[in-house]
Amino acid sequence: MRNFFTLLKKEIRELLTPQMILPLILMMILFAAIGSFVGREAKKAEKPSKVIIVQNDTSSLVEQLTESAKSKFESEIVRGMSAQKALEKARNDNTVKAVFIFPSNFTALVASGDDAKIESYYLLRSFSSMGTKNITSTKIFLAGINEQVSNYLILTKISGANVSNLKNPVTAIDNVVVGDKLAAVSPDAVLGFVTQQTTFIPIILFIVITMAAQMIATSIASEKENKTLETLLSLPISRRQIVATKLIGAGIVALLMAAVYMFGFKYYIDGLSGGQATNITAEMKQAIGVLGLRLDLSGYLMLGGSLFFGILSALSIAMILGVFAEDTKAVQGIISPLMVLVMIPYLLTLLVDFNSVGQGVKYLIYAIPFSHPFLAAPNIFMKNYALVLGGIVYQFMFFLVFVFIAARIFSSDKITTIKLNFSKKKSQ
Repeated sequence: MRNFFTLLKKEIRELLTPQMILPLILMMILFAAIGSFVGREAKKAEKPSKVIIVQNDTSSLVEQLTESAKSKFESEIVRGMSAQKALEKARNDNTVKAVFIFPSNFTALVASGDDAKIESYYLLRSFSSMGTKNITSTKIFLAGINEQVSNYLILTKISGANVSNLKNPVTAIDNVVVGDKLAAVSPDAVLGFVTQQTTFIPIILFIVITMAAQMIATSIASEKENKTLETLLSLPISRRQIVATKLIGAGIVALLMAAVYMFGFKYYIDGLSGGQATNITAEMKQAIGVLGLRLDLSGYLMLGGSLFFGILSALSIAMILGVFAEDTKAVQGIISPLMVLVMIPYLLTLLVDFNSVGQGVKYLIYAIPFSHPFLAAPNIFMKNYALVLGGIVYQFMFFLVFVFIAARIFSSDKITTIKLNFSKKKSQ
């Protein structure tokens, strides 16, 4: 038994190296920092959403309904305004989440026991979890209106009223606004469709970047460890060509991995949902087309360009980091800073509404080249083409800089000896 514990102690000591401890510490710090930041943003999102209420009916009932909304929302009450002007007003104020319009005959419809309708317009400006949460919270307004009008009908004992109308006397005519486009469709349906599109790509990209970075860094560390890098460098081939072939080869493999994962993930989602996740109704297809939430050829090209240069940027950094690895076991610790840089935008783009964060945080996230592929799909849907193209140019310049640095390192004679040694020096 003593021998067992001696061997167990030896295995733990060999596995629990500084190369393994460093990524754990970095990840712990990363998750703590992101958790704190997302928590602050969540508190900001808990503030009452701003809505515009158009009161075209000046009766006491509508006055009572709009007054009660002030306790739940930051409400701006306007009177005698058309839907077009109300939407124009909402578009000019980025804090407005929804517009609700009471028709002029609202009270008359309620009094007669008929189905009273309220026009509702939801302005989608972000597809993150917090951005969609703001839209969902505004739907509470209609639930409250239904309850109050139902109580009003019961108290006034309207004769001849339909029982179903007594329970749900108000019907919402849902509309979704994206930029200057408008479609009569439920916001839940649109958010469900877009969430599938915007969540699918970041997951695949994160997996591909992680695996491709480890692949190229391990390849270089293995060549150093096995002394085959010296043989490669002694061949009559330009060092820049060596760097280029390694990056292009890894890039091609990464793109192949991305394609495989995309097809696999699609069938995985279809299997879990019974095919419902990717099958949408003809009405929904029409609404998505009207809102411009489909990728055309230019959209696919921009998305593909952003993904491609995002992967190349990660590979160029991983190649440089792989040079500093003493052996293949040290790769995980060496590339941990790259994994942190990839994980920061991955988590933030899924959780945080970028429209609500400060400018300093925005610039910090945009400075990370891997943020742009994660943000590309939502920006294309929102027609923010300048941000997507600017991100592609930035990634390309970033890639060129790190390729130049890698070429300089490979041109140096220190390429075979340079390393970051985490182990303690043995005493003489």
